Amino acid sequence: MASLAANLGGGNGVLLSIGFTLANVSESGFAAWLLRNRTRRRDSFTDPKGLVWFCIAAAAAAALSATIAACATTAVGISFWLSWFTTDLLGILIVAPLILISGRAFYRKRFRDGLAAAPQAIAIFLLVASVSIIAFSQVNYSLLFLPMLAVLLAALRMGPFGAAGSVLIVATASSLAHIFGSDPQAIADGQAYARSIFLQFYLLALFAAALPIAALLATRQQLIDSNANKLRLLELAEGAAHVGHWHLDLLTQLITWSDEVFRIHGVENRVPPSLDTAIDAYHPDDRDAVSAHIGRSLEHCVGFEFTARIVRPDGEVRHVFSKGEIDRNGVNESIGLFGIIQDITTQVAHEAEIERARTRAETAARNAIILAETDQLTGIANRRRTSFVLEQTLLLARETGHPMSVAMFDIDHFKRINDTYGHHTGDEVLKRVAAGAAAELRSGDTLGRFGGEEFVIVLPDAAADAASKVAERVRHAIGTDNCTPGVTVSIGVAEMAPGETCDALLRRADDALYGAKNEGRNRMRLAA
Repeated sequence: MASLAANLGGGNGVLLSIGFTLANVSESGFAAWLLRNRTRRRDSFTDPKGLVWFCIAAAAAAALSATIAACATTAVGISFWLSWFTTDLLGILIVAPLILISGRAFYRKRFRDGLAAAPQAIAIFLLVASVSIIAFSQVNYSLLFLPMLAVLLAALRMGPFGAAGSVLIVATASSLAHIFGSDPQAIADGQAYARSIFLQFYLLALFAAALPIAALLATRQQLIDSNANKLRLLELAEGAAHVGHWHLDLLTQLITWSDEVFRIHGVENRVPPSLDTAIDAYHPDDRDAVSAHIGRSLEHCVGFEFTARIVRPDGEVRHVFSKGEIDRNGVNESIGLFGIIQDITTQVAHEAEIERARTRAETAARNAIILAETDQLTGIANRRRTSFVLEQTLLLARETGHPMSVAMFDIDHFKRINDTYGHHTGDEVLKRVAAGAAAELRSGDTLGRFGGEEFVIVLPDAAADAASKVAERVRHAIGTDNCTPGVTVSIGVAEMAPGETCDALLRRADDALYGAKNEGRNRMRLAA
C-alpha cells in the first residue's frame, strides 16, 4: 500500500505504479523464500556463511525486482535496471539487518541487555554521524575515508548491529548531501546519474567491508565464549574425575599442565616443571619405566599408557594412570605429546582390597572343602571323599583298561581297647593306625576312614598282587609298632572285575576282611 501510494503520488500511472509495487513486494517475498526454503539457513549476521547466504538472497531478490520494474516501464535500458538493482540491494543490505537484529532481540526479550549497551551505542552512532556530516557537508576535500573508519569502529565495538546502523547513518548523511548538492569534490564533478551510482557503490563498499568484519569478530567472540565455557566444564569434569590433561612441546621442551595435574602432584605452584623434573616426581622404582614409555613414544611416534606411582612433596604416594598420544602439525610431523593423567589411588586401594577379599574367600573355600572331605580325628580322607575317589578311579580304569584294587581293613579287638584304656586312648590308636598306614602307601593311593575303626585304601593301576603287597606292608607296619597299646589289623583286598560297581567291589573287599578275621585276625586275605 505504501509503495502504491508513493508511486501514484510521484506522478506515475496506475499500471506503472502497480508494476513498481509488484516489483517491490516480490523482492522481499522472494528473498524470504530463498532464505527459508532453499538455503535452509537461519538469518544470522554473526555467522559468515549465514551472512553470505543473506547477501546472495538480497542480490537475487533485487535482480528479480529490477527485472519486473524494467518490464513494467517503457524506459527499458541497462541504466534503469542497474539503478533499480543497486538502490534496492543497498536498501535491503542496510535496513534489513537492523530490522532482523532488533526483531530477534525483541522476540528473545533481550531489552535489558539492549538498555545496558545503549549509552555506548548512542556515543558510537553520534561519532559516525559527526564524521559523516564532516565528510559530506563540504566540497573542497575528499574525506570519504573518514566514514569508513567510523563504520569499522562501530563494527568492532557493536558487531553486526553497529555495522548496519552506522552504514545507515552514512547513507542518510550522504543522501542528504546529494540532495542538497553538497557532495565532496570527488562526487560533485560527475553528472547526476554517475554521482548517484558512485554514492550507491560507495555505500555498498562500506557494507561489504563492515558487516563481514563484524560477523567474523562476532564469530570469534562466540568461539572465545564457547571455548571458555568448555574449558570451565572441562575443569569441572577433571576435578570430579581426578583427571588432568598435559602437553609437551618437543621443540621447546615446555610442559603445560591443567589445574588438576597440579592437584594430583600436590603442587601449589602454577608453573609446570621441566620434563626431567616431571619424571623425577615419580617413585624411584617407576622412573625408568616411565622414561622408557615416553622415549619409545617419541622414537616410534606412537601413543603410550602406563600406571605408576607419584611421590608428592609431602611424601604421600599416589597411584596414577597416564595415557599420551603424538601431537602432529599440518604436514603430519610430530611436534609434541599430549595426554591425560588420572589419580587412581582409590581404585588401586579398592582393587587391592578386592584381591585380599578374593584370597580370603578362596582360602575359606579350600578350608571348607578340606573340612567337608577330611576326617577330623585322623586327618585323612573321610567316607565322602573316599567314595568320590573310588568312583573316579573305577571310571578311569574302565576307560583305560588299567587294573585297580581296593583294600579294606579295621583294627582287631578295637572295642576291647576302648573298654580297657578309654576312648581317648582309642582315638590316639586310630590316629596312630592312620599315620602308619599312610606311610606305606604309594604316591597315587588314597587312604580314607570309612567309619569307626574301619579304613579303605583305593589303589589305582594296581592288580591283586600289587595291591596285596601294599596291604601286607600296611599290616606289618601297624603290627610291629612299639607303641602302647599294641594293635593289629585285618585286611581284605579285592581287584576290580569287569563291569563291577563300587558297591560290589567294596562288598568283596569286606568279605575278604571278615575272612581274615575268621582265620585268626592280623592277616591279609585276597577276595575271590
